[in-house]
Amino acid sequence: MTIGRKTKAVSIGVGICLAVGLLGACGTFRSERQGKQVGDAICDMKQADSGDIQNAADKVQRQMNDLQRIVGRPVQEDVSDIQGNLTDLRTHVLNGNNALIQQDIAVIQRNFNAVARTLSGKGKAAYDGIQEGLGGCD
Repeated sequence: MTIGRKTKAVSIGVGICLAVGLLGACGTFRSERQGKQVGDAICDMKQADSGDIQNAADKVQRQMNDLQRIVGRPVQEDVSDIQGNLTDLRTHVLNGNNALIQQDIAVIQRNFNAVARTLSGKGKAAYDGIQEGLGGCD
């Protein structure tokens, strides 16, 4: 090989490595962004009134389904208690019990945090995003 061919081969190899790295980073960013949307939807559910609570609950489910599609992991399987927690949250929002609403959000955060510690890559990024979204629940 001449020096020109070697340089070209090295340049192509470096380009391929960079492209693979960037694609991986994009997938992680997308997973985190979708996770944040799940957390935001849960916060929206917390803020919903009795007329909007079903729409808010449906939105949480849609966002979780999107997250599962993007990450490739069944979110409900990871956090089996989440459906019960969301049901409790819905009930407490309808009853206007602020103390129990805050407790529900804290339990949901703990469940997601426990799972996030066992993951890496896109899965961890998704759960980090959920925590970020839930962090905005006031």
